[in-house]
Amino acid sequence: MAYGLIFGFAFAVLPLYAQEFNAQVTVNHDQIQRQDVQIFKTLETSIFELVNNTKWTGDKYDMDERIEANFVIVIDKMIGQDQFSGSLQVQAARPVYNTTYLSTLINHRDQDMSFNYIEYDRLEFNPNTSNPNLVAVIAFYVYTILGLDADTYEKGSGSKYYSQAQDVANFMQSGGQHAGWRDGEGLGQRNRYWIAENLNNPVNTPLLEALYDYHRNGLDLMYDKSKHGQAKQAILDAILTLEDVHKSRPTGFLLQMFLDAKRQEIINIFSDGEPINTVPLREALEKIDPTNRDKYENLGSA
Repeated sequence: MAYGLIFGFAFAVLPLYAQEFNAQVTVNHDQIQRQDVQIFKTLETSIFELVNNTKWTGDKYDMDERIEANFVIVIDKMIGQDQFSGSLQVQAARPVYNTTYLSTLINHRDQDMSFNYIEYDRLEFNPNTSNPNLVAVIAFYVYTILGLDADTYEKGSGSKYYSQAQDVANFMQSGGQHAGWRDGEGLGQRNRYWIAENLNNPVNTPLLEALYDYHRNGLDLMYDKSKHGQAKQAILDAILTLEDVHKSRPTGFLLQMFLDAKRQEIINIFSDGEPINTVPLREALEKIDPTNRDKYENLGSA
């Protein structure tokens, strides 16, 4: 009897580990005229299981450390029974220390989404070869998210995941069946080829390093009211470093992805709280994000 109690107690206190993601998956098929819509439900489930049940890294994640993400596929065309095309909206967020707030890491729409799917097929990723396009696209963004998330906790720690995203892209470039993997196709410099190139190009290292300063030295200190000014200054300084990235590559897509994820958050942070001179911030943002210049007009001296 005593042995049973000891065993039961030991089992109860074992840590609960999980896979890396707590992702939600939605397949929108409103544009498809079809009576039997069950295939879209099974597709949704298959992608959900691929993202959440695959062991993508060698790291251990606690249940509350899993990365929050959303994958929304909008299908606008269906050919036959198993060929689909549309777009993919990818979103992921990182928790801010000691708060319930989630800070967006990526909010990107991939409009080069085409794939084959046979109902009830299990989706599995093989890192050592070319994969079906649906699996490859999902895996590419999984590694991109893992890299961005890692870089917010330790400078340079995302590089191995960016390299894995590049490997996925390299395998798919040789196949030639689907758009989005090669230079000059689809949406040009906004496709997966250029995302991988930008993430692995040393010219963007200052931007990726700024993720750490923005989050660890900035957002993660915001919970402490005595450090509000310090935290906001760290965020401001991190953003100012992006001017050099912009000078080196004015049309760089990675910088635009960063701003698409952070633009509203930055405005919110510097529109309230601890007073700080935000004139340099406004000038920098107007320079590196000119198409959204009007959004920064109220960023003056807080």
